[in-house]
Formats: sequence, structure tokens, C-alpha cells
Amino acid sequence: MIAPRFVLPLAAAFVLAAGHGALAQNGAIGVVSSVVKEVKLSNAQSPKAKQVAVKQRIALGDLIQTGKASQLQLLLLDRSSFSIGASASLRIDRFVYDPARGRSSGATVARGAFRFMSGQQNRANSGSINTPVATIGIRGTIIDGVVGEAAREIAKGETREVRNAKADAKTATLIVLRGPGSRTAPGADVGEAAVASNGVSVDLTEPMSAVYVPRAGSAPIGPFRLSGAGLAKLQDQIFPRQAVGGNSAAESILGGILSNLPGIIGGGGSSGRANTGTTAPVPTNPNNPAGKPPRP
Repeated sequence: MIAPRFVLPLAAAFVLAAGHGALAQNGAIGVVSSVVKEVKLSNAQSPKAKQVAVKQRIALGDLIQTGKASQLQLLLLDRSSFSIGASASLRIDRFVYDPARGRSSGATVARGAFRFMSGQQNRANSGSINTPVATIGIRGTIIDGVVGEAAREIAKGETREVRNAKADAKTATLIVLRGPGSRTAPGADVGEAAVASNGVSVDLTEPMSAVYVPRAGSAPIGPFRLSGAGLAKLQDQIFPRQAVGGNSAAESILGGILSNLPGIIGGGGSSGRANTGTTAPVPTNPNNPAGKPPRP
């Protein structure tokens, strides 16, 4: 089982924490690699939300919110990435990164659908994502998730225990492990995730295994295998098909942006393509990203 929160040694590390105002203001923890339609950012220094642009730097504590039929991808310093779909809310709360020792990060997704892909291969890499009803501990893998009404709608097509659970339309949380899991190819690190709520933690170790937390105070339901139809609906939430038209930025996960931002992230190639349809292909293995990790 993975502990939902992680702390790494700070020696020689690139450290940002919510209480370190100067670092949060001046240090970028990542860059926007894809924007489609309405995506706005606000923070303590600039409370009025402003439209986000491709190549824009993101700092700790920035609140990112998407509009209808909109989406965004954020690439972090260690080459991990966040993708969020329409009507979503994301904030990176913690980021500790040392290329030699690994990365520890924490984020909050208050609503909407998201994908998190682990970055540079390192057994010490760990992270956590908080939703209104659950904490997800992550190590070396890809997870998809959704918070809110869409989670409840997807749950209606799953196992009896899942579809019959009393759910809150605003906070219900569905998480699925995309891989690599315990059956990954030889030579690749095995990834895993743990979903904790109400004092109970459920481990996800196999691709397509899922956990559902229907409301606050509820223990996680699972693991269960998410249906193909449920996965297709989840993919449409993360990468809404309506948002793709006429914007090539939505076509690429990294958008070739690495080579344009050597000051933030080391040069390299792309690591996959966003899924914008309903076929839901397995994402690129995060244990084999292109290029080398950046220097802090």
C-alpha cells in the first residue's frame, strides 16, 4: 500500500512549498503545453482570473480552471504531466524535485476530469492528488480520474455495488489506473496507486482497475474493473471531443514544447498523443520519456 502523502529529503533539492511565498512567486514548477478554448489562472497575487497561454509558466499555488468544451495540459519540471478537461479545477500544492533523488508532489482537483502521467523514471518519485472526498497516492504510473456529476454518471454503468451507491453529484470521485501495473513489460518499473477515504485505503495495481468514492464519509468501493463504456466516457471528459476542432494544440500531449523552453525544462521529444475519441488507447509508458530531466 502507498502512503497517500510523501516527504523527501530537501538537501540539493528544488523545493517549493505553499508557505514559501518568494519561491512560489519567482520559481516556475512547470509550463503550459496545450490550451484549448477557455482556461483561466488566478493566484494570491493576481486574484482576478486571466486567460492562460501556451508556454506560460506555472507556479506553486496557481489555480487553473477550464470552461465548457475546454482543456489544458501542464508539463512539470520532472516531465510528469497533468491534463484536465472541461469545467475542471486544478492547483499544484507541493513540489519537491531533485534529479538525483526524485520528485514528491501534491495537487488538488476540486472538480472535473484529469489525467496524471508520472515523469522521469525514478523509484523515489511519488505524488498525491486530493479531491473533495479522497486522497490518491501515486508512484510511477498513469491514472485517470473525474470528480463530480460525471463520476456519478459513469458509475451508473458499472458493478451493482458501484451503481447503487448513494453519491454526491458535486464530490463523487472515480479513479482508474491506466498503467503500467504489475503486468507491465519486463524492464519497466511497476506503477501503483492507492485511493484513501474515511480511514480506508484501496490499492490499484492492474491497468483498468478502478475505485469509486461516492461521497464524503464513504469508504472507497473497489477495486473493480472499469467497463469499456465507462472508460470511453471518462476519456471524453478528460479530452472533450468538442474542444478539438480547429486547435492543433489539443492533438499532442507535449506539443513539441520541450525544445522551446530550455530554461524551464530540458530539451527532448514528445511522449504520446492525447486521446480525443472514444477508443481509449493505453497511454504511453511513463517509464520511458524522451530526453533527460532538467536541472533545477
